[in-house]
Amino acid sequence: MKKRFNSTLVIIFSLIIIGFLSFGFINGSKRLASKNKTIKVLSYNIHYGLGMDKKYDLARIAKIISDQDPDIVGLQEIGDSIMAATLGKLTGMHYIFGPSKETMKGYGDAVLSKHPFEWVANYSIPSASSSRYQVMGVDVDLSAIYEKGTKVRFLNTHFDWTQSIGSQEARLSTVDVIERGFLENNNLPLILTGDLNAEPNSEPLKKLKKKGWVNKEGGEELFTIPVVSPDRQIDYVLVRPKKSWEIVDVKVLNEPVASDHLPVLMTLELR
Repeated sequence: MKKRFNSTLVIIFSLIIIGFLSFGFINGSKRLASKNKTIKVLSYNIHYGLGMDKKYDLARIAKIISDQDPDIVGLQEIGDSIMAATLGKLTGMHYIFGPSKETMKGYGDAVLSKHPFEWVANYSIPSASSSRYQVMGVDVDLSAIYEKGTKVRFLNTHFDWTQSIGSQEARLSTVDVIERGFLENNNLPLILTGDLNAEPNSEPLKKLKKKGWVNKEGGEELFTIPVVSPDRQIDYVLVRPKKSWEIVDVKVLNEPVASDHLPVLMTLELR
């Protein structure tokens, strides 16, 4: 009887140990799966490749990008389509150029992506300054990370820059262009990157937030300019709708030489 009782205890104890190990393995697997299902998004105004040291160096910009291993990148202040292609080649990423002046030989913005994408559109946006701007959009296929057929709509832009009343109104009106151009008849989760030339408490950001765009709340302020002793934020990664995304982390990279803006990196998980 005593031997049988001891055997029973051994079996029960073994089952308990197996249970704990299984629980830990399952939880660990879940944590690993969660970690593997994050994406990294970078927003970077590269100042046409001209650094604060007055050197034109696209390889330096490309290295900063590659070191972060982002999934998608929104770049502002691209010289032309050749510059976009060069950055795509240097980083080994898919690329697309969005012209601001309706010519591939003029300046604009660009998107780099580790994942394949489909072109959506490129719309001119209001400007009261001497510059022309636009907002570009692509649908990125994230099947390599999530289930097959998972896509997100990625938008990239550069808002008008002066402090005049006209430019202030132009920035507000750009929010409406984004709504009409990219959100009507769209049910995909959204990401917006850009140099918005507006601080977090400004009217354009308030308007974007009313439309449902969010970034990380609380924590340290994400100052992006000037690159030495930065004191304000005008560069962003925003997502929408809030229920579709978990913002895991967002930070400003300390890169004070390569451009006159600091890049913003956000880590996201699609729910």
